[in-house]
Amino acid sequence: MNCLFALKSLYALNGVIAVLLYLPQIAKAWKDRSHALSLSLVTFGGWSLGSLITALYASFLVRDHIFTAISLGNMAGSGAVFFIAASNRLASRGTSSIS
Repeated sequence: MNCLFALKSLYALNGVIAVLLYLPQIAKAWKDRSHALSLSLVTFGGWSLGSLITALYASFLVRDHIFTAISLGNMAGSGAVFFIAASNRLASRGTSSIS
């Protein structure tokens, strides 16, 4: 039983660290003057959707709160990068058509 608790604890710690690792990418996307063109909307959108599906699975089938929270954290991180990059690109379209 101690091994399972240790494994679940390591999973939770790894999940928290993984979610925190989105923060530098979010900051970089926010400050990017090239309208975040180096970021793949397909990739970050796909990760967001996949994390949402995983969170639903974790919540309704596995019924594991830690698994669900980590999946939602990943969805929030990848979703933030996706929305920042997408909004930067949409905003640049509006300004480039005026020039």
